[in-house]
Amino acid sequence: MSIVIVNSDGTSDTLNCIASIYQHPPRDSFEIILVDNCSREPCLSLVAERFPQVRTYSSPTRQGFAKNYNLGIRQARGQFVMILNNDTIVHADALDILVKTAKAHPEYGIIGPRLLSPDGTIQTVCARALISPARYVLNLLIFDLGLPTGKLAEAWRQRELSKRSSGAVPCLSGACMLLARATLDQIGLLDEGFDFYFEDVEWCHRAQKLGWQVFYVADAKITHLGDRSLGKVKEWAKKSEYQSALRYFRRYYPWSLWRERALWLIVAINFFLRMLAFSAIEIVGKRSGNARAYWNLLKWIACEFPRANRITV
Repeated sequence: MSIVIVNSDGTSDTLNCIASIYQHPPRDSFEIILVDNCSREPCLSLVAERFPQVRTYSSPTRQGFAKNYNLGIRQARGQFVMILNNDTIVHADALDILVKTAKAHPEYGIIGPRLLSPDGTIQTVCARALISPARYVLNLLIFDLGLPTGKLAEAWRQRELSKRSSGAVPCLSGACMLLARATLDQIGLLDEGFDFYFEDVEWCHRAQKLGWQVFYVADAKITHLGDRSLGKVKEWAKKSEYQSALRYFRRYYPWSLWRERALWLIVAINFFLRMLAFSAIEIVGKRSGNARAYWNLLKWIACEFPRANRITV
């Protein structure tokens, strides 16, 4: 098995992730491939010192996660290839369970584990529906985790998913995905047009359109710390999410200029409401927050108003 990890200014998490793999290694032979996204921290030298057996590469320039994962996948020599977020901790037997499932069921194109937060609660992204435009809008307006309705919905989803056993699902999380070489050869690499967000959703969607199943393995457990490196670049992350959503929806759903403008308006409203909420928190709590980031995002989204000549896949 080849395990591909991307580091982007998260050296501490990356070291802990690699350590957890060697603490709970699979029984079969494996290799770890680390791609560093031009980090500002000395990641590769520290990894080489602590884990000299890891194969390391540096991206040619600061770039999106899909490009970095693909760089690592192209170097992979294993029968199975896993992409693994650097902010994960592998539990005992998790890798063996995933590989055993893949060997027993060659019809499973993409396989993923149960993802847990540091407090042990399940992360609902590990077994979820594909994100349709309607679902995305509901998430922005009603099920945003910053709203009481969003928190209630997430608690309900966590309760339901915690009771669910292994089985086919529409979509997994890109925090951990295992693919057989035969699957990769047919469906291809991650779409490098996605800078960040939706690349895992699109991969699952593409695999199923080509006849593969996407499978969730409840017994394989991996802790996902979540958004630690990403939290340092909130504005970039929100821009990327919107642009990636547009790319995905244009490809897989009926699309038009009025639909794109409707989505643009809803995203702008979401940014505005978040700016108001953070402004109130800063005034009442007398501490800095993310209000300025959302003000900057509002100015950015105003310049992104959809025009007919911009709609491309």
